[in-house]
Amino acid sequence: MSFLVTARKYRPSTFQEVVAQGHVVNTLLNSIRLGRIAHAYLFSGPRGVGKTTTARIFAKALNCPNAKEGEPCNTCDTCVEISQGRCIDIIEIDGASNNGVEQVRTIRDSVRYMPSREKYKMYIIDEVHMLSKGAFNALLKTLEEPPAHAIFIFATTEPHRLPPTVISRCQRYDFRRIALEDIVGQLKHICLLEGIEAEDTALFAIARKGDGSMRDSESIFDQVVAFSGNQLTYESVRHVLHVVDQETFFQLTDLIITNNSSGGFALAEEIVMSGYDIQDFLTGIEEHYRNLLVARATGDTRLIEAPEDVRERYSRVAEQFSEGDLLRLLKITAQTMQAVKFSPQPRLKFEVALIDMIKMDSTIEISTLLSNMGQGGSIPPSRSPGEKHPGSTSAGRSSQHSAPTAAAAATSAVAVTPKAASTGEQMETTSPEAVPSPVRSSGPFSDADAPGNVTRKTNGRTVDAGETWETRFGPPTGMRSAVTDVTEPLREAEERFRQALTSASLSAAGSHRAQPASSQPLPTHPIVQLLIDKLDAVVLPKH
Repeated sequence: MSFLVTARKYRPSTFQEVVAQGHVVNTLLNSIRLGRIAHAYLFSGPRGVGKTTTARIFAKALNCPNAKEGEPCNTCDTCVEISQGRCIDIIEIDGASNNGVEQVRTIRDSVRYMPSREKYKMYIIDEVHMLSKGAFNALLKTLEEPPAHAIFIFATTEPHRLPPTVISRCQRYDFRRIALEDIVGQLKHICLLEGIEAEDTALFAIARKGDGSMRDSESIFDQVVAFSGNQLTYESVRHVLHVVDQETFFQLTDLIITNNSSGGFALAEEIVMSGYDIQDFLTGIEEHYRNLLVARATGDTRLIEAPEDVRERYSRVAEQFSEGDLLRLLKITAQTMQAVKFSPQPRLKFEVALIDMIKMDSTIEISTLLSNMGQGGSIPPSRSPGEKHPGSTSAGRSSQHSAPTAAAAATSAVAVTPKAASTGEQMETTSPEAVPSPVRSSGPFSDADAPGNVTRKTNGRTVDAGETWETRFGPPTGMRSAVTDVTEPLREAEERFRQALTSASLSAAGSHRAQPASSQPLPTHPIVQLLIDKLDAVVLPKH
């Protein structure tokens, strides 16, 4: 007897043998038991997950005369003919090669005839998304109101390419990607029936390469068995599939932990000279970091698709990284995958990425940094403006954390006294030594709070009890950042004030000399009036 591939030899023949599609199987079984059979079904999902197989089992279950609880017997002539694909009432059509209007017209003309022997006449159209727009339009009327004996089953991997008018006329069933454990379990069952001894790590490697497809995994299984015989080992799988060893990924994380740059170059050399594709290696690294992130963030390894011993190792290694570190490593890997794809020197990009991962600094969370600063150990002590900052190359560089009073003492503060009611008062400035610390909380305004220690030598105006320092002079300088020179606004105001006074005095003096003795006093100069109104200034006569 000729060899039959595993995917066909162990193809499910009953609903119970379908792997990892319980939500579809249970619904179809209940519909058979209850007699609620629709006229059109749409099976969608990834490749190799059982769409066409389930359609055949459903056809056998509906037409089998010996069916029990919705399951076909697989021994009668109907079941055998359907399994072998030679039943004349079960028509399987390839949508890719029969995608025109003429083929659909043939279906529309033949669907009206009663089945020759079976209960239902069923049309199974695989890859139905390959039908043309005209073919879909020609099928709409028949699909909406088919004869009672006709049932349509559409199978597709791209349901989004189907017109909404077709989808709305079908019952849709979405087949899921098969989990790694389910594929490994099926492969173990096949090994038991075939008398093959296989290591768990080898079966996991095959299932991982299958990427959620049972058919792909069984095809790989046949290839590996043809290479190694009845002894299936991880090394044989790795040699046949030319996949990177899992140990290599853990070797990279060890290099990152030990900050070993030379080992990074050696690892890159090993990967390139072994003939591994750089993109495949980066894809494996991305999954490796993902598994570490899962173990670190959740504290559980159930979401990691690997054998139990590998999961335990992930749990141990993940303790050496923070979540921020792993996220940054994933970002570097994703960027490298794009750079390698379009670079004329992919090896250079690959090596630089490995060294970048190895030399990457650890992530410090902001909450931890603020907590350390709150303890006082991380904040530099206050320094005078002339004191050299630690690590500074300039002797004149002052600390950024110096107290605001030190910056305030660098310049003189100008003091403007209010205008007295009956007598003149003099404007004066005080020396920096006399300036007290301006740091204070909000409260009633007092003379001691004014910049430059404003003093009143006469019975100046009365300050309201509710007036505060902020409302008269702005926010306290002590509340400003220590990095900012808090006296800068005062110096600018002083300079503008002096210029205005000079201009006002010259203008007033010139007008006084030009005025005859018998004439009336000239009106006050606008600048002088502005100083009087806004700053309560007094213009003293020049002697």
